[in-house]
Parts: sequence; C-alpha cells; structure tokens
Amino acid sequence: MQIGLNVVGVASGQSWQKFLPGCQSVIVWGSGGTLLWEEFLKDLKQFPQRFSQNSHPLDNYVLRALTRIDPNPPASRRWIRCAADETEFLDFRTLGYQAGLGWESKLGLLLNSDYGPWLGLRLACFTMDSIEPTGPLRDIEPCAGCRAPCVEACPAGAVSKNSRWDVALCASFHQKSTLCDQTCLAREACPEGQPHQYSNLQRHYHYNRESGRAALAEFLNISPEKPGKNLPWNEWVRG
Repeated sequence: MQIGLNVVGVASGQSWQKFLPGCQSVIVWGSGGTLLWEEFLKDLKQFPQRFSQNSHPLDNYVLRALTRIDPNPPASRRWIRCAADETEFLDFRTLGYQAGLGWESKLGLLLNSDYGPWLGLRLACFTMDSIEPTGPLRDIEPCAGCRAPCVEACPAGAVSKNSRWDVALCASFHQKSTLCDQTCLAREACPEGQPHQYSNLQRHYHYNRESGRAALAEFLNISPEKPGKNLPWNEWVRG
C-alpha cells in the first residue's frame, strides 16, 4: 500500500519510557520530498469530502493511513503522530536525530542525507520489541562545511552562522510580515536536497493555514469553507 512515508529509522527506546514503559525501540517514519503530498492529493481527488479547511487535511490523511496499517495495536506498541491535534507532545526532531534520519541544522529542521531540509516527520511507533538502532548519524553534518546561504536568505535574521535557529524571532516575523507567508526563503536557499524541494502549493499549505487551505481547495476545485487562522509556529514548522 503506497502511503508516501518513504523515510524510516529506528531509535533506542531507552530514553522514551514515559511514552511506553518497557519501550525497547522507536520506529520513526517521515516523508521526504513530494511523495506524501502526491499521494495525499490523489486521495483528496478521489474523496473530496475528506477536505476540511478548518482542520489539517494532511494530518487526517496520515491518521487514516495509520488506522489501515495498524487498526488495533497491542499494549506492547504505541503510535504517536506529529500532528496538530495530537494530544501528547513529542519532540520529533530529537527522535528523528536519534533514529539517524538527519542532522540538526541551522534551520531548526532535520537535514536528511537525501532530502536535505525537505523532510517531514509524521509517525513514531514505540514498541517493546528490540530493534537495532539506525542512528544517530556519525558523519560530519553538512552545515559544518557550508557557506550557509540560508543565513543571508532569512529576512527575519532568525538563522545565524554561529548559533541555531531563533524560534521566537522567526515566529514573530512570520506573524507580522507577509514575506514568509507562503514559504521559507532560508529553507529554499539550503543547497542540500534541492531536487526534492516541495512544490509551491505544498509550501503554501504548510506555511499559511488560511490562504494555503484556500489554494488547495481551488486546486482541487472544492468550494472553500470559512477561513481559519494562520498556523502558530509550532504547527507550520514541522511541515
């Protein structure tokens, strides 16, 4: 069954006991590039009634896929989504790093060896089964030898050569300026994974709830609902 989750890694479960006592391993799924988006669009074209501008249609798609894959998980296994409506907060970036899905980057995103910053983390499966970890990565991170075009490209000045991403500065600029309304210029400037950049519509969807959902509805020829509000930073940053 093609879902679009094309990146997977395994982290040790030792430091994640609060989510599942006795956890031995955590399997992490992500979507690199545009594959998940393409499968998501196919699903909405076939079932347009599943679209809702006031929810998160992509999160809903992943939830439906998870329900098909594992409808009745046993007590020895627990799933947590990286989703706006997930009730349990999980630091997916730390988990993805531990699973070897990428390096920490100046952008505040994981930098995948194939997809660069164009990676979205979607699902984590905590299990009592013992599986050999696939990370963290031991190679030198690409940011270490990079001239950092992301720093110059960021209009907010939230990306720095000498420190990591300034979350508060980025969020503040995103809320008051339309310059980053439909994309992240610093993310676009990253030289890693350039062939896998998101499409314009996919970026728009992730960076602006109101106009992004409306653009998706127009693309699908669906009558848009009453617009919602822009996403807070902790939602749009995970796209």
